Amino acid sequence: MSELAHLGIVVKSCEHSRDFYCQVLNCSPEGSWQNQDIKAIELRCGSLIIELLEYLSPQEQVRNTGIYDHLAFRTENMEARIRQLKNLGVEFETSAPRQVMNGKKIIFFRGPDGERIELVQET
Repeated sequence: MSELAHLGIVVKSCEHSRDFYCQVLNCSPEGSWQNQDIKAIELRCGSLIIELLEYLSPQEQVRNTGIYDHLAFRTENMEARIRQLKNLGVEFETSAPRQVMNGKKIIFFRGPDGERIELVQET
């Protein structure tokens, strides 16, 4: 069984959206990170994490994913899950997972209607 890790939402300003979600919907900040292409703020909303994504790099701003950038699902064994999904015909955006902030491994693929899905293995 897969467990939802977070929902990634593209925003114009992470700070403005953080203030809205915290003040209006009582979410609370969980963490943040930034690199040359993207700024992210994670908010806790009950049992759900919303990842606010502000794309800083012009080529990254047009993603053809809509305002919901991706759904992320946790996995305990990234390599085994990738093999399983490849056996089911899933094609990934990259040839291998990449390491991101906080030691997480991530990889993306598409659902049947083009929705972007992320696998996350937390260390």
